[in-house]
Amino acid sequence: MLQAIRSKASSLVVKILFGVLILTFGVWGIGDIFRNRSASTVAATVGDRKIDVQQLSQAVRQDAERWRQALRGATPDSEQLKQLGIVDSALQRLIGRELVDLEIRRLHLAVSDEALDELIRSNRAFQNDKGVFEPQLYQQFVAAQHMTSSQFKASLRGDLLRQQLDGALIDAIAPPSELVDALYRSRAEKRVAEGLVLPSSAAADPGTPGEADLQAFYDQHQDDFRVPELRSFSLGVLLLDDIAAEINVPDDKLREEYQNRSAEFHAPEQRRFEQILLPDEAKANEAAAQLAQGKDFAEVAKDVAGAAPDTLDLGFFKKDDLPPPLADPAFALKQGETTRPIEDALGWHILRLVEVKPEETQPFDSVKEKLAQEIARDQAADQIEKIRGKVEDALAGGATLAELVRRFGLKQSKIDTVDANGGGADGKPVELPASGADILKTVFDTPSGEMSQLNDLGEAGYYVLQIDAVTPATVKPLDAVKPQATQLWQQDKRDAALAQLAKEIADQVTAGKKLSDIAAERKLESFITQPLTRAGGDPKLPASLVASLFGAKPGLAVFGQGSDGYVVAEVKEVIPADPAKDEKQVAQFSDRLVAPGMRDDILQQFDKALRQRYPVSIDPAVVARAF
Repeated sequence: MLQAIRSKASSLVVKILFGVLILTFGVWGIGDIFRNRSASTVAATVGDRKIDVQQLSQAVRQDAERWRQALRGATPDSEQLKQLGIVDSALQRLIGRELVDLEIRRLHLAVSDEALDELIRSNRAFQNDKGVFEPQLYQQFVAAQHMTSSQFKASLRGDLLRQQLDGALIDAIAPPSELVDALYRSRAEKRVAEGLVLPSSAAADPGTPGEADLQAFYDQHQDDFRVPELRSFSLGVLLLDDIAAEINVPDDKLREEYQNRSAEFHAPEQRRFEQILLPDEAKANEAAAQLAQGKDFAEVAKDVAGAAPDTLDLGFFKKDDLPPPLADPAFALKQGETTRPIEDALGWHILRLVEVKPEETQPFDSVKEKLAQEIARDQAADQIEKIRGKVEDALAGGATLAELVRRFGLKQSKIDTVDANGGGADGKPVELPASGADILKTVFDTPSGEMSQLNDLGEAGYYVLQIDAVTPATVKPLDAVKPQATQLWQQDKRDAALAQLAKEIADQVTAGKKLSDIAAERKLESFITQPLTRAGGDPKLPASLVASLFGAKPGLAVFGQGSDGYVVAEVKEVIPADPAKDEKQVAQFSDRLVAPGMRDDILQQFDKALRQRYPVSIDPAVVARAF
């Protein structure tokens, strides 16, 4: 067959046929290679800047993770990301960021390297407990962000410039001074009051209620005599510690684990250093020269670097904890020696070795028990998951709690009469295992006579329960609560009598009688408060009464219920606020008056203006392909 084709290949007909085939491929097949360029990856264009789909994907992943953590749910899939608006909001945020960066470039805004380095040094996250900048903390943080120091500084510089530009816009917002002053005078005004406490003992003894009065009171206050729903249940628990306690780990396994984790039980050499951090080489050489002459390290730090003695100590470090330029020289020192000046991105360093902690290895016998417990718990974790699956299968098959206890070794206990708040029939707390609140919720979500599903106790294990009995909420009969009802009736009468007495005294004061004279007549003591703000300031005055005092004119008495009886008070003095004398407080007050909504409106208007200056285009097809 092949030979036949070869023999005809030179004929005119075959040549024409091959020509047609080549032309067809050129038009329909090979031409596609040249017509179809690679798909675009630009999700949006902002001015002359492009937002790549990779940038958008990273921003969406970050937002999705925050969403997942906030709601403690699963990470949303691509369709959910679009439905929840996460993709759109992430893209708009990136566009807004690029718009601001373009405006920063147009305005020629900048942050100097010196200001950036000073900001890093002053960051508490990069300082030790003495407030001294520690380079290794900074390096560790940068590494955790998967960045180089240059990348981190570039990101920080951009964030600072955006904050400064936003701040310049927002700081310009200010309410009218007339409004601020008027509101400040009202809010910052203080008042001095004279008060009188009427204790419960000031009311006459109401006596004992008659049967009709007590019955009427009982009928009107039945919630005070209500017994909540009570439930009795049987509980079966499967605990990790119980399984681990039954596991015996052989000695050879422990020794193998010890060898595999030898690094964990080995503490490498640690060294404690003092440091002088200098801004330039000239200062560093000056300090080194003085140290070489035998001058005290702390004196040199103070004279050359302006450093206080209590800021020099860096604490202990392992060699790997120090930045590479410092590690080898620092660990080559003998105690008391200092390094030559060493430069890195943060300045010039001179280290002095103060103390050495030699490397140390914990022997096998000292960690044997700890290893046995950890291995047993690891093995128990595997076992408990296998048992969990079997228990769930048995539950699905209709197994009873007694069968689960017998077959799988669950520990069983019985709880009699507990309410939804964990109290027993006597009102005292009922002792429950760990996660008692979760167990109670399951108890009151499970119908009477039925079993719950298998629920977890966090890392501790699992539980299942069965509702044995339900006692509905009831109101105790009057005969069973007569002493309690009588006591509440008497207290109610005393409160009413005190309220009436307080009103009479307040009316007398308003009519012109002195509160101190009324107190003397009733053998009580009046008191003068410290200057009160609207938030209060005297424990004898309830908040509601303070509010009434700021609504009352001098000489007008008000009254209200306190923690023990009633309180009558009158305004003795009004201390006005003077905005002219309280400029700092007025400025702070003015800033608080600017509602977040006003700030948001300004930033939204700024964003709108930037979109008019710098054209924004979004490629929906690119976004759709990515999500």
